[in-house]
Order: sequence, then structure tokens, then C-alpha cells
Amino acid sequence: MVSVEQKSAWLWQNAENILIVVFFLTFSFNVRKIFLTPYSFLNGGFNEYMTISFGWADLLMIGTIIIYNIKLLISQFRQEKAPNSSLENVIRNKSSVIRNYYSNIVSRETLYLLIFLAWAGLSIFWSQYRPIAICRFLTLAEIVLFAAVAVKCLQNSLWLKIAVFGLVLNGLFQSLLGIAQFIHNASLGFHFLGESILGPNINGVAKIIISGERHIRAYGTFPHPNILAGFLIIPLFLIVAELIFRRFLSKSVGKHSEKPRVGTSATGDFQKEIVSYETIPSFIPTSFLWLSFLATGFGFFLTFSRSAFLGLFFGLLIYIFLIVYTRNLVQRFKNYYKFPVILTILLVLIIIALLNTTSFFSNQSLQERQLYRHVSYETISSSPIRGIGMGQFILNEHKLHPDLEAWQYQPVHNVYLLIFSELGIVGFILFTLLIASFLFTNLSDDASKENPLLTKYLFYCIVFSFLVISFFDHYLWDIKQGMLIFALPLIIYYGIIQQKRKLDREL
Repeated sequence: MVSVEQKSAWLWQNAENILIVVFFLTFSFNVRKIFLTPYSFLNGGFNEYMTISFGWADLLMIGTIIIYNIKLLISQFRQEKAPNSSLENVIRNKSSVIRNYYSNIVSRETLYLLIFLAWAGLSIFWSQYRPIAICRFLTLAEIVLFAAVAVKCLQNSLWLKIAVFGLVLNGLFQSLLGIAQFIHNASLGFHFLGESILGPNINGVAKIIISGERHIRAYGTFPHPNILAGFLIIPLFLIVAELIFRRFLSKSVGKHSEKPRVGTSATGDFQKEIVSYETIPSFIPTSFLWLSFLATGFGFFLTFSRSAFLGLFFGLLIYIFLIVYTRNLVQRFKNYYKFPVILTILLVLIIIALLNTTSFFSNQSLQERQLYRHVSYETISSSPIRGIGMGQFILNEHKLHPDLEAWQYQPVHNVYLLIFSELGIVGFILFTLLIASFLFTNLSDDASKENPLLTKYLFYCIVFSFLVISFFDHYLWDIKQGMLIFALPLIIYYGIIQQKRKLDREL
């Protein structure tokens, strides 16, 4: 029987891993404490972008960072106090820990990221309202630090699979909640989880017209349906990848390796690859994954998020292409061409249905977006080099157009223009270099050549979907949950890469 001391020791030993799993499972709960600012109400209406908040996700991230660093300091202290430790050994151990800590992210990307963070921090000094700029910068730094710790911890295969499955369960819960909201046509009372107050007659609630009547879109516990849709892209991709692997590859892979692990054979032959048997734990029934796929897909559809549908469409299209034409997969899939064809047809039908039923390019939507683009162009022309500072777009918009209605004070619906407006051409170039580094540096990185279906290409396609969404929306940059959604596939991707490198070092 396990004693209390053993349980406590296990909990402390795995504390940061447990918090990371809880984060993957519950970060979507929009439970938070709001701190109002002098600009929280513009022209009589509450403005999310000019308000400071501290939420459940912040608590989990900060807790993980603190515990990880406390354990790191304790480890260093014990090494220094060891009776046989000389000054030379202490210095060597410290150098080893620092080197191992910072080797979890590709060095070139780390360099671009640090420079980008430094520039974002400098923008505080020329921001009109510094508290918002400081808050936005601290949020960005917090997410980067949490991601670095999570990548380090998720080198453990078991914890990685548990975390990924937690993400799938998170998506399933949000989808079921969104479906129930749509059927009920109102919020369900889960306000303790951060659910917004919803109703077809409430101003500011996203709605669609069905048979001449207003109907709310699926929210989950996110502040907007578009953000829910962006999040659901991740579990949808994960489930699709797992189902494809179990249907087409698991049996043939098993013939070549009795004990699978992440990696690739020296020959590069797909038949001789040593791959991870699953991203989601193998004991999860396939029937459960299919039900989760249907529920998550339906919840995703009920968000009626046009930008997310486009992102998912192009992401899956590229994923299907890579499945069919990557290395030896053409031969392996020649007998199963119907699966990708059917999936592509369904995606096309969804896009056509959206174009016909939700006015994808409606005049009102185009007029609103044109207004925000005009403000962005004005902002860029007034401060093209350094920008106006992080989080200052709304304040500048109010300054340029003080007579708009309260709900109209929104950022430009384009992440790239928004970054250009707030951080200038310097910040925009650094951001572009950072994204390009991920897309192209890792493309030729030998350490990332695992099973392309479950790791490398899967997360490339998720990130690509987000880059498509970024042309039509802004939440991946200026909403905390949106920033976390963008970081999630990168965390899992680098966790898998570091897991593979760790195994290679042990061989």
C-alpha cells in the first residue's frame, strides 16, 4: 500500500507535469478577475481590449513556471552542497543545466523570439497608455516562459500523450457546451466556468439568421465563437491524425517494430521507421475517437466562424496532400483513396453551405472590416517604424474616430496589420522572421523526421491554418486565450522533437 509520504513525494516530483495537463484540459475556462482602466468603457460600452484581467490560465501558467524553477534551484543547491563537489564540478553542472534548458528550442527561432520580445517590451516606452502595454507584454512573456517549461516537461512520452488527450477532452467539452447553447439559444448558466451571458436579443452577442429568426452561435466558455472555432481546429486535427494512423498504418508499423519509439531509421525508408504508435494513448477506444470527432466537428460547425472554416479547409487540404504524396505513402494509400477524397468533398460542401447561408462576404461585414483597415493604414502611416505600442490600437482608433458606437471599437481583423500597427515595420519583420524560421528551418531539420502524419506535418498544418485565420481575424494576437491557442501546437511539436532528441542521446 502506498504511504502518504510516497504520494506526496510523487505529487511534488510530477507537480509541473500535473499542472501542464490540467492547463491543457481547462485553459479554455474564462474564469478571471477583471481590473477596469480609465478606458474600459468607450462611448458607454465595455471594451475588452482596454481592460486588464487575471484568469485561471494565468494561475496555472505562473504556478508551473514557479514550481519548475524552484525545483531547478533546489537541484542546483543540492549539487553545490554535495560533499564531493568541487568548484569545477559545480560550474560544469550549472553550465550543463543551462545548456540543456535552452536547447529545447531551435536556436535561430529562440534568437528571433528574444529579439521580438525585446522590441515588444521597448514599445511600452512610446505607448500612450502604458498599463495596457505592460499587461500585454507580460502576457506574451508569460506564455513564452510557460511554453519553454512545457516543452521541457513534455519530453516524457507518457505525460505528452496525457496532455494531448486532455486537449481532445477539452475540445469535446467545449463542443458539447456549444451545441447545447445553440439548441437552447441562450447561455446555460455555466458562468462559474466563464460562460458569457448569451441570448438572441442581447446586444454584442454573435448571432446568425435562421428562417428569419436570430440565433446565437456556439460560444463554449470562450468570449467569442471565432475563438472557440480556432481552438477546435487543434483537437480536430489530432483526432483525424490518430484515426488515420490506426486505420492505415498501425498494423504495418507493428510488423517492423515490436517496441515502438519516436525516431527514424538511418536508411530513411518508411517501412523501417521507428515511430510513435500514437499521439493519443492507445487504450482510448477508436469508437470514442469517432464520436469525439463527430461531436467536435458539429460544435465547430455551429460556431459559423468563416475565418476558422477557411483555415481548417486549407490546413486539411495540405494535410491530405502530404499524406498522399510524402515519401512512400503514395503506395500505402493507393487502396484507400476514398478517405481523403470524401473528406475533401465534405469540406468543400461545408464552404459552399457557408457561402450560401451566412453571407460570407456580406456588405456589412466588408464595411466594418474596411473601417478597421482604414484605421490600420492611418496608424501605420503615422508611425511606420516603431508603431504605437502593444495594445494601443483601440485607443488610437478612439483618438482618430471618437464618434463611433461602442461596439465598433475593435482591432483590425488581420493579425499582420495589427502587429504592423502596434510594433511598426521592425516588429512586423521580426514576427515574419520568427514564423518563417519555424516553417522552413524545421522543414530540413533531421531531428524532426518522425512519422509525418502524427508529428511534423500535423502541427505544420495546424500552424498553417492559424496563419490563414490571421488574415481575417485578430484574436490570435490580442486575446489571451487566442495567444494560447496559437502556442499550443508549437508546444506539442517541440515537445515531440525534444523527446526524439532525448531518446537519440540515450542510445
